[in-house]
Amino acid sequence: MSNQNNPVIVRFQNVSLAFNEGKKIILDDVDFSIRERTKISLMGQNGAGKSTIFKMLIGEQQPDAGRVLINQDCRIAIARQVIPRDWLWLTVREYFSRAFSEKDFALDKKIGKVLDQVNLTTDLDRVLKEHSGWQQARLLLAFALIQEPDILLLDEPTNNLDRQGIGDLIAFLMTYEKTVIVISHDADFLNMFTDGVLYLNVQRKKVEQYRGDYYDVLDQIQRQIEKEEMQNARMEKQIRDAKEKINYFSNKWGKMRKIASKMRDEIAEAEENLVDVRKDDKTIRPFEIPFENFVWPIVTINTISLLLNGTPREKHLGLELRKKHKVMLHGPNGIGKSTLLKRLVNAHDADAMIHEGVRVGYYSQDFSALDLDMVVWDALHEMSNEVTDQEVYKIASWFLLQGDVLKNPIYVMSEWQKALLCYARFVIQKPHLLILDEPTNHVNFRHLPIIAQAINAYEGAVIVVCHDEWFVRALQGFEHIDVMKI
Repeated sequence: MSNQNNPVIVRFQNVSLAFNEGKKIILDDVDFSIRERTKISLMGQNGAGKSTIFKMLIGEQQPDAGRVLINQDCRIAIARQVIPRDWLWLTVREYFSRAFSEKDFALDKKIGKVLDQVNLTTDLDRVLKEHSGWQQARLLLAFALIQEPDILLLDEPTNNLDRQGIGDLIAFLMTYEKTVIVISHDADFLNMFTDGVLYLNVQRKKVEQYRGDYYDVLDQIQRQIEKEEMQNARMEKQIRDAKEKINYFSNKWGKMRKIASKMRDEIAEAEENLVDVRKDDKTIRPFEIPFENFVWPIVTINTISLLLNGTPREKHLGLELRKKHKVMLHGPNGIGKSTLLKRLVNAHDADAMIHEGVRVGYYSQDFSALDLDMVVWDALHEMSNEVTDQEVYKIASWFLLQGDVLKNPIYVMSEWQKALLCYARFVIQKPHLLILDEPTNHVNFRHLPIIAQAINAYEGAVIVVCHDEWFVRALQGFEHIDVMKI
């Protein structure tokens, strides 16, 4: 990594870990180190073990073999993806008190200071659940920072943040003088400050260490794949040629047979030189969200309530959506876009109304549209009375939801699995209207082109709020509405 003169602060030494009684290997004899004051991206496909490495660093998970060595007296704090469910009814003050093992009589002062760092103003007696997604994202970062860590772990920190919020976070990280390790699906964000990458190779169960910024590392990996493919192509040609000669010489006498025997040895050597070519991270398969024809108006929005400089204001929108009409709402965090979407889903009134008979597919940024206590299988099956068990299995597999995952309640799923579950439900539901509130949250960037393609091909009505600039550019045929200019 960069900063090679800095001392090593973390070392994984011959670390191995497996789950399910050793059947699912996560890490196999892994070695890597991280130096002080470096900014490291932790990269790898969903399920490769990124969150497991974070758990090892904070002591929530122990390796089966090997050692995780961390400098003595080094403080580590993590900004998680989401606030735990059973903490959502805490006040802001109660939340931050959980960061300390003993009562801190200067807690309010510390909270005020750290909220300034993350550019958030809120009442300390306000309940966490009452905060919007972007506010919760900043609270999660503040919770880690108030612990004054030597190593800051960030798990998908850009979720729910708009361009300004991501800019604030990048500026903070570039000037932060401690060690930072980040998991993120946002490639552009990672490239802004990364010194190097730890890549979890799910195929080999190893952690590979690279120097350079994020896109440099992607190029290095692609060159390595090409090199391995070329090597295998040479070896395979050598094997084919040798086998053809063996077939010829084996039918001859004397020295010719000895040549055939020698060529068998060459084949064995060439086969040993074949390498397991790195495979691209597994992605969801291309899918279609069916639309059963609906010729009448699908949704009407006459007015929109905005929060401008802390003051609620009603603005005339006059929007009526029919099939193939797709709208993207733009505007800064905190202005009321997500509130409008929730209002549409939960209410039917003259100002914002989904018409009778319309099936709505709703992707909520906090997954509030999902019953977290429901079993995954039931959450898929409930979307249609006509879907068969075989179809549910097939569609779930498209979205990498297989095996025991289908038997578990949703609340034990990882965030990326909850995200993909939402899209699997849309396929079964066949909605007339898609309401997508930050539809890239928690989704691996390798899945995003496939999801964008499905939304582009969808023939129903769509309303989207999204701050992922790549994804916004990938969506086609949308009417863009800046709510600040209404």
